[in-house]
Amino acid sequence: MRLSLCTITFRHHLVSLDEIAAFARSNGFDGIELWGVHARSLDHRPERNGEWLAALGLHVPMVSDYLPLDADPVELRRRMFALVRMARRWQARKIRTFAGRKASVETDAEERHVIATRLRDLAALAADHGLSLLAETHPNTLADCGSSTLRLLEKVDHTSFAINFD
Repeated sequence: MRLSLCTITFRHHLVSLDEIAAFARSNGFDGIELWGVHARSLDHRPERNGEWLAALGLHVPMVSDYLPLDADPVELRRRMFALVRMARRWQARKIRTFAGRKASVETDAEERHVIATRLRDLAALAADHGLSLLAETHPNTLADCGSSTLRLLEKVDHTSFAINFD
């Protein structure tokens, strides 16, 4: 089993990626799941990338962010392309997000259809770049219980879409 830590763990602390990488390396972690906010904050440091982490014996299995599935489709695609660029910079093979912002029992059939369709489209976009899209199990999303998560997988129905169990 390969173990990674997520930089979101440090969202309330002023800790640099250099410090997180040193901690991960010295404590037996294999990688760092990079939260989108942290990845964007490193845009001005191009030398911090997947090659740099690989030299430390670490990798980025996924970049994690909140995709606005209810936003304008053009904005949603813009955000996804930004995540694709981040994933490529960090040599990540996966992008992780959430399946909406509403509990599955409160989501009607039309909203469920829109979210599933958008996730399918984003999974196809990810696949075009050699990536996978994952939805994390999480309260107040369409992946908040077993039955809804299975329905989501059936509705999205794309080989580059999977579930990240938290």
